[in-house]
Amino acid sequence: MGLFWKKPKNKTLTDGQERFADKIGMAITHRQTQIATYLNRKTQYWNRASKITALIIFCLVFGGASICLLLKAIL
Repeated sequence: MGLFWKKPKNKTLTDGQERFADKIGMAITHRQTQIATYLNRKTQYWNRASKITALIIFCLVFGGASICLLLKAIL
């Protein structure tokens, strides 16, 4: 019955932990920017129809995979 338990109080981070968390955050942001730039260069010359087609294919593939996993977990 977790509804009636007291929530643990938030602990403050030490300076070392905050610096480490900042480094991780900056590394993730940097990597996301690199990937976004790469993908933008790859699709720079695609027209609107090609981008929409790629989006539809992406949604069908990963949506279908998600539905398969969901059904497999249920059944």
